[in-house]
Amino acid sequence: MSARLPRVGAVVLTYNSAADLPTSLDGLLAQQEIDTRIIVIDNASTPESLATMENVFQSRFPDGVIVDIADANPTYLDNATAIFVRNTHNRGYSAGNNIGARLAVYSGCDAVLIVNPDIRISDQHLASTLWLGMQSSERCLIAAPRIVALNGRDEHPLREPSFWEDFLWIRQYGPRKFRPPPYVITPSGTAPIEAEKLHGSCLMIRSCFLEHMGFLDEKVFLYSEEPILAARVRSAAGVMIVFPELKVTHAHIASTKGNSSRRMIHFIRSRLYYFDTYSNHGPIKRVALHASYRLLELLHRTKARFDPD
Repeated sequence: MSARLPRVGAVVLTYNSAADLPTSLDGLLAQQEIDTRIIVIDNASTPESLATMENVFQSRFPDGVIVDIADANPTYLDNATAIFVRNTHNRGYSAGNNIGARLAVYSGCDAVLIVNPDIRISDQHLASTLWLGMQSSERCLIAAPRIVALNGRDEHPLREPSFWEDFLWIRQYGPRKFRPPPYVITPSGTAPIEAEKLHGSCLMIRSCFLEHMGFLDEKVFLYSEEPILAARVRSAAGVMIVFPELKVTHAHIASTKGNSSRRMIHFIRSRLYYFDTYSNHGPIKRVALHASYRLLELLHRTKARFDPD
């Protein structure tokens, strides 16, 4: 009797992602030597975009299941290799991915591969190699490939800013020589790298860890998911590892994401939640960070009134 292939639930969270979804699904469909169950969660896209994505999904998975969120059930994945879930409300990255992660975990998946729809996967053994790499250490709770942007720059591993870097955010707007060092630690070579923080666009998480921590923290709508996840890995005495021999392309275009100042306000709120809930900063430092970031928020609220959407 042959051994059971490891089962991985690949969660793709979409929001008006009709242009990206075909390539994303093709990369996941091509995965070999692993039992991949593909779970597309739509975060309340427009009717036109939703219809296009459903047609794309059906063209790739003729026997796939399309259901409303109220009817989503892990038992669908017992017989189908793919499910498309219509979510009626956009509650952000963590809440949306949690819908798919719960379906994957409760259907018996050994791990969950979170993949943004604008991630391009050309390696047919990406998922199986990540899984094998994760098995090299019981402490490895999250594994990720090298993530490279369209401009050729690496997007992780990442370092977490220090208290002074957060407090003195104004340095970002000053001369280059006064700015903090880069947050991305560019990989050199192909040896696995233990990461302080990972980019959230493509990573594999052990199902047992997801279930143990109660899945992703849904109290942030957008931004700061990565430092929150890193803090929760540390609290579980685990590690996160990047495997640079594996590479994906992140076809992200920031200009399509709307008003930058309004996005920055979301970031500030999420960052303050992270400081209060997950950082090791004492009360005096947290008060100082709140005061500093409220000034930054005021700056962007003023800027948002004059910036086009």
